[in-house]
Amino acid sequence: MARSRVLVHFPSRQQVWDASLRLQVVRARCCDEWAAGHPVDAEVEVFGSDHLGMRHWLHDLCWNAGELVTVTSTQCQTVEGFAPSHKLNQVLVERGTRMTSFFDTDAGSDTMTDFLIAAEDLPYYLACGPIQLKLLDGERVVVEGPVVEGRRSLMLMSGREAVNAAGQYLRAVRETAVRASELREADADLTSRQQVIAELLGEGCTDDQIAERIGLSVRSVRYEVARLLDALNVRTRFAAGVRYARSHPED
Repeated sequence: MARSRVLVHFPSRQQVWDASLRLQVVRARCCDEWAAGHPVDAEVEVFGSDHLGMRHWLHDLCWNAGELVTVTSTQCQTVEGFAPSHKLNQVLVERGTRMTSFFDTDAGSDTMTDFLIAAEDLPYYLACGPIQLKLLDGERVVVEGPVVEGRRSLMLMSGREAVNAAGQYLRAVRETAVRASELREADADLTSRQQVIAELLGEGCTDDQIAERIGLSVRSVRYEVARLLDALNVRTRFAAGVRYARSHPED
């Protein structure tokens, strides 16, 4: 597997897709109502190719938020292009903003993924996140807006329906997330049994399934999983599976 991919087994990924569709329905309705000139709980900012203007607009929104949750794709992202956002994130965290940033790295470069993993003291997570958004103070949602005369826009939605849809989507994304810093390369002396268990964890296997496949008791599997988490210096089974897969890519 490519090093930039995050292992997410089918049920969790499907839950993210399902939740993203609900958010897309709310977004599409807002776009249609806005385009028709009807009252809507949303503001649309048209930027077109004005990337600097978009960056300033997003900067102001994030700067004034006490809590910020984002989902971002690293597709087409470069470390150089991400640098201003990374710098802003550092400042926001230092000034006390409660921030969580989820990055979907499936279509991104290994360089970007490695940069996120190496970032010090920032709440960066790798996750499955097909829709990019920002949730500000649990009250306003930034998503892609309608195309206006061929120009790109962003839409700031508010209201219970939009916030609830965003919250449901983010809960599903969080279920697939692993803290980026937990994937830093480090020597781990794993037994052959632990290597097999780590690979099965990456496939999303439960303790019962692992026990059946390798001929151990469930109690023994749980003991080995606990030792594995300690050896890899990670906190979750999912992180262990991803960490192991990154260090043992398929040919």
